[in-house]
Amino acid sequence: MVDYESMGKRIRYKRRMKKVSQEELAKSINISPSFYGNIERGMRIPSIDTLVDIANFLGTGTDYLLAESVDVAGRVHTRDELRIISRFLRDDVEELDYGIANPDTNETDNLIREE
Repeated sequence: MVDYESMGKRIRYKRRMKKVSQEELAKSINISPSFYGNIERGMRIPSIDTLVDIANFLGTGTDYLLAESVDVAGRVHTRDELRIISRFLRDDVEELDYGIANPDTNETDNLIREE
């Protein structure tokens, strides 16, 4: 089942990081500002097309927006696992330079040790 409240919080977070108002985002994807505001509050369910439009505008994937709703192979991740995954994927993923990556370093292990 989709956790629309958590999805709305992620959308709001990404929108604020881009310093865009609800009205600007709604206008750019051709929905009403009130409908968009209700999506952020988890009170309305966007269509798949609208969710994809929001994700594209925010420069993120729908998987990020739906993170707490994803059930992988019948197993729901714990809150701590989701926190680690989210921290790893959050804003820094866009800044990675794959050309400099050191294949001998396991970044995930380093991230978990920092916890």
